[in-house]
Order: sequence, then structure tokens, then C-alpha cells
Amino acid sequence: MSTADHHQTDGQTERVNRVLEDILRSVCAAEPTKVSTLLPQVEFALNNAVHSSTGFTPFYMNGLRHPRTPLTLPPASSLG
Repeated sequence: MSTADHHQTDGQTERVNRVLEDILRSVCAAEPTKVSTLLPQVEFALNNAVHSSTGFTPFYMNGLRHPRTPLTLPPASSLG
């Protein structure tokens, strides 16, 4: 692991790596051997989380479209 303070690292990448590590640690706490099974779901969740700095998801920012999913949930504001 590198640190965000190092002059040859990208702070944004380090932040994403730290968030990914924290999420994987949380979801795999009960069954650590399932990391490889859960990684695609965690990646999908991270790529579809709206970021406060842009107001968009990374998925949308990279491809200017929203992912196609079997179930599209309504916005949180409409769930009341």
C-alpha cells in the first residue's frame, strides 16, 4: 500500500482503494473466504454511488449513461 501523502501517488486513487478495503472488510467480516465472490457486487455498488462532489455516479461520469440492471430502484427521495 502507498500513502496519499507520497509525491508519486494519486490521492484520489488512494482514497478509492481505502474505501474499497473498508467495504470489503465490512461485508466479508462473517465469511472472509467470500471476497472474490463479493468483489463484483462491491465494485458495482461503488460505481453506482452518487458522489457529493460531482452529483453523478462514477459509472455515469465514465460512460455518460446509467447501467442496465434487472431492477432499477426509485430515487431515495421518493421512498419517503
